[in-house]
Amino acid sequence: MKTDNVDFSVITVCYNAASTISETIESVLQQTDICFEYIIMDGCSTDDTVELLNNVTDPRVKFISEKDNGLYDAMNKAISLASGKYIAIINADDIYVDEFVLSSVKQEFERSLADIVSGHLYYFDTDFSKKARRYRCSPLSNRAKWGLGWQPPHPSTYVKKEVYDSIGLYCPSYKISADYEFLLRALFVNKYKHSVIDQDLVAMRLGGESTAGVKSIYLGNKEVLDAWKRNGKKAPFYLVFIKLFNKLFSGGLL
Repeated sequence: MKTDNVDFSVITVCYNAASTISETIESVLQQTDICFEYIIMDGCSTDDTVELLNNVTDPRVKFISEKDNGLYDAMNKAISLASGKYIAIINADDIYVDEFVLSSVKQEFERSLADIVSGHLYYFDTDFSKKARRYRCSPLSNRAKWGLGWQPPHPSTYVKKEVYDSIGLYCPSYKISADYEFLLRALFVNKYKHSVIDQDLVAMRLGGESTAGVKSIYLGNKEVLDAWKRNGKKAPFYLVFIKLFNKLFSGGLL
């Protein structure tokens, strides 16, 4: 594949994902009207994931299995290898809703001249048979919305590679909220342009690190407060309460 005309570098990080990753791969490889590469970073899985990935013959797929220091460290490695103009990150147990997701996002980048584009996502149960709730992303009409708990959903957010090159990658010391810190740094601190495409883009299984229960919610909110401090900002005292309400009840309606 020529690297000078790659639109998207799609990235999946996985560990022991044999039960779900085939659906993810299928949803990526069916994307049409778009030039992309697919980088899969495996953290030395001990189930059948590696065998499964070794059997993927599509030339657009680059598969690497090696030790990492966690989810965001693996993401950073993959981004460093990426040759696409835009970065798309999809979890190993999530899927794109149809074959036109990436082409629609590219059109929105070109239409809006944005640096970061987001869309909506659905949370599903583990076999995608029942919708749990919808995460509808609203535009960043003003930066004050960050203090009200606003953030774009990371699985349906797409970033120009040059943004990572300019402001850096994810903070690997965070277990849950490195995506929040990166987007805070990009959109709130550095004021990159954000646009929202009014479409459902990703179906996300419940049960990931950020949806796995009270312990993960506590740790995630602790990291959110630290993210503001890391960027030289003071978080509003009510931010954690608003984010907790959104997590438990509203499904991200801000």
